[in-house]
Amino acid sequence: RRTYPVVEVLGRGTARKVFDLRAGVGGDFRVLHTLPRSPATAQRLETIRRAAERNLNLAKIHETHPDRDRIFVLTGWVWGIALDRYLADVRAGKQPRPSSREVVRLIRGLFHGVGHFHHDAHAVHGDIKPANVVLEPRPTKFTLIDFGSAWPAERTTRRHSGDGISPPYAAPEQIRENAPVDFRADFFALGVLGYELLTLEIPFDGVGGRAGLPNLRDAFAGKYCPPSARLPDRDRIPRAAVAGLDRFFARCLSLDPAGRFDNRAACLAAADELAHEFRPGSRLGSFGLGFLTWLDRVRGRLPPG
Repeated sequence: RRTYPVVEVLGRGTARKVFDLRAGVGGDFRVLHTLPRSPATAQRLETIRRAAERNLNLAKIHETHPDRDRIFVLTGWVWGIALDRYLADVRAGKQPRPSSREVVRLIRGLFHGVGHFHHDAHAVHGDIKPANVVLEPRPTKFTLIDFGSAWPAERTTRRHSGDGISPPYAAPEQIRENAPVDFRADFFALGVLGYELLTLEIPFDGVGGRAGLPNLRDAFAGKYCPPSARLPDRDRIPRAAVAGLDRFFARCLSLDPAGRFDNRAACLAAADELAHEFRPGSRLGSFGLGFLTWLDRVRGRLPPG
């Protein structure tokens, strides 16, 4: 029964940027989401709230308010620029194009954030796309801001055909009706997002996950182009890093889920190795990799775990 002045209607109209007079000393912006009310939704939100408390790449849930057939969810306002807007500005020449090293660093952090979300919330996000990611300036990192499409990991099929699907970022199994879907769909979406940041193009000639549909798979079987072939700064990247980049994205963007990383730990370890390959200097041994990962956590770049 509180009043929140609406500043802006966001996205599909189920979220609003509001001003919370009780936040901080002089108030602050929040995002007020409206979701259908059900026991499953309430339980899911509580799980996500706990998972987001210690995850640097997730927007924080401050409050939930059930009201008849709806649940109002108040989340923190993430200061930065939405990734879809940022990409549009880069293409228009209004923003500088990020280096491949910076993209790998940022995408590694987001992979870790999503991987920890899978583990802590035991849920799949299901709708990772640039519109749901904010590029924060201090420190520079990606933050996911919308979890309206998340579902429990035990539920391996979509709830409704087309629910929470955003081509071309959705994995092929999400687009196919009644196909099993798990955490590997999120890694596919992250792969599309990272590929777009590196090349300013969508893989598979712009169709993304739709290339894996039965009626399109043969036509697009040979359309995948490794990201290294389209990097403007390839000549400034170590050769080992170029090869590692192509291997990593080939796994993430496999049209068959069985071809992707089969567990969270393997994917995050590969993301770590890729980021270290991009660091200037000589290759590091296992001790050096472990030390730099620990140092990143100490500096607050990675969530714990």
